[in-house]
Amino acid sequence: MGTLIGVGICAVLAIVIVIVGRNDQKECAEFVSRLTGQQVDFLKGTDPQFVEKDAWVQDAIVAKMADKGNKISLRLLWYNTVLQNNEYQKITIADTSITASEQQSHNLKVGDPVKMYFAPEKTVGSVKVVW
Repeated sequence: MGTLIGVGICAVLAIVIVIVGRNDQKECAEFVSRLTGQQVDFLKGTDPQFVEKDAWVQDAIVAKMADKGNKISLRLLWYNTVLQNNEYQKITIADTSITASEQQSHNLKVGDPVKMYFAPEKTVGSVKVVW
């Protein structure tokens, strides 16, 4: 009985992960379709600058901003030339946040280019906007 419950929980988690992944892929495709040719060229022309082992800085474009009070949630588009996964050599999404005061002081809006610090092996602070 316990094994059956465990298998059921694993199945539900797998289904949730698949659904969330599909939604992210749809949203990414929608964001990419809104990019101009110049923005696509900008992202594809970006070379990652490694700052530590398995961590780098590269250009990204703000695709979505959501006000969360004193924080602004960001979805950034970047061109993956490092991680050899199913998004290798594709424009993909990274999530991060900044403070509302940072957003105001830099007058950041959707479509603006930013420098993104990316460290996929870190659990905290793996994606940051670098001013």
